Amino acid sequence: NQTRQRYDLRAERARKSVRRGLDQALDDYLVLLAQAGSREAFARLAARWTPKLLAFAGRSLGSTEAAKDVVQDTWESAARGLNRLDDPTRLRAWLYAIAARKCADALRGKYRGKRLAEKAQAMADEPADAQGDNNDRLDVAAALKRLPAEQRVAVSLYFGEEMSVAEIAAISGVPEGTVKSRLFAARKALRERLGDVR
Repeated sequence: NQTRQRYDLRAERARKSVRRGLDQALDDYLVLLAQAGSREAFARLAARWTPKLLAFAGRSLGSTEAAKDVVQDTWESAARGLNRLDDPTRLRAWLYAIAARKCADALRGKYRGKRLAEKAQAMADEPADAQGDNNDRLDVAAALKRLPAEQRVAVSLYFGEEMSVAEIAAISGVPEGTVKSRLFAARKALRERLGDVR
């Protein structure tokens, strides 16, 4: 039975690898067409990548509305800079780098206002309610919102988008060691906030 499970796991990995290869080839083709001026190709890229970018921005910002704004800003920047993307295979990292910068900008702006600082303080003062799975998700979301922007982006890319430390470093423009430090600090902060649940 273990042999069958290993075979099934390998077969599933192979299917995912082929699918990733086909998706990558399609993205490469669409990038080249969009760089040549095809609005339809750019629209197809946006349709393919917007859900992933929305999920990332939503996790990073903790707000669906703010995430929509960030993703729209991301696509506006992408439209202006697509011709500077030399290697179509770098589309994923390039898009996430733009989105990560836009999220960081949004988070900086969000925390500047006094009213929002007071709201954050009120959230910190609220007692934790541990009544089931839904509340657990809310606790995790609240704990993520309290992380510094750099840590939140790193956590969102690592756990949410399943990116490697090297990919996150390239997107963030920092060394891999800095990404590892941010992930370590984020895990520590989340453990302190949520308790050591394994």
